[in-house]
Amino acid sequence: MRKMKKMRLLATVLLISLITFGAAGATSAAGAQGSRLTGFAGPARDTGALHGAHGTGPAYMSRNWDGYITYDSSEGTDFDVVKAEWTQPTVTCPKPSAWTVFWVGLDGWYDDTVEQGGTSAQCVDGVPQYMAWWEMYPTNAITTVFSVNPGDKISASVVYEPSTQKFQITVTDLTTGQSLSKDKSCASDLTCSRSSADVITEDVGHFGSDSFFPLADYGTMKYKSASITDVSDNVGGISDSNWSHGSVTEESGGVTYATVSGLNSSGNGFETTWQHK
Repeated sequence: MRKMKKMRLLATVLLISLITFGAAGATSAAGAQGSRLTGFAGPARDTGALHGAHGTGPAYMSRNWDGYITYDSSEGTDFDVVKAEWTQPTVTCPKPSAWTVFWVGLDGWYDDTVEQGGTSAQCVDGVPQYMAWWEMYPTNAITTVFSVNPGDKISASVVYEPSTQKFQITVTDLTTGQSLSKDKSCASDLTCSRSSADVITEDVGHFGSDSFFPLADYGTMKYKSASITDVSDNVGGISDSNWSHGSVTEESGGVTYATVSGLNSSGNGFETTWQHK
């Protein structure tokens, strides 16, 4: 999976703005696609136009992210832990080959790395397949480990351990008791800065191309119990005052693929809803 470049919504700006941030493959066109590495299973993340806000946080638009991100204005090393829970949704297949992934992770908002884990709903010849997976983008592709069932309760976390400089990616099926846990270091030629924490539903990119799979129809699903820890050991929900947060809607070229609700009253949960394949 690839990064999605950040764009800040200024409260005083009423017109939609297009912004680029100078990274390789960035684009100024809403919905236009940036570069991606060939052969990786994860989707490219796109820069899109800004749009209205959800609740107190700014709102962003992406071709293939839908959910919430947290970040700090310094764009530095800010977070050590992100976790959340959800119920694996049943999907229908708008096309024989469609794919949606649900995950938590660190990075990807300001930078070119993502450390993440979650569940996948992939339509293969029109038949949904549900799996738990992990990925250290761009070092490896999505790596599936065990099957999950629609309706299973899922818990996922990414934890950075400063003493070992490793990321522990854990996905647990609370219904069946199955679990994966991977301790992974950032590749020596990369910088995993931990500059954002993310809870995301995502459309998957075609292998080795800049196009996307149709988005598997997951209806409406809910993330809950989201918890984030920063490098100062502050622990809180998405809307905690120790960091900034923003909602992300999957939208491009006038097509809305998925929408995100406002945060719940505790600031640690929200819903995301499929709109278009």
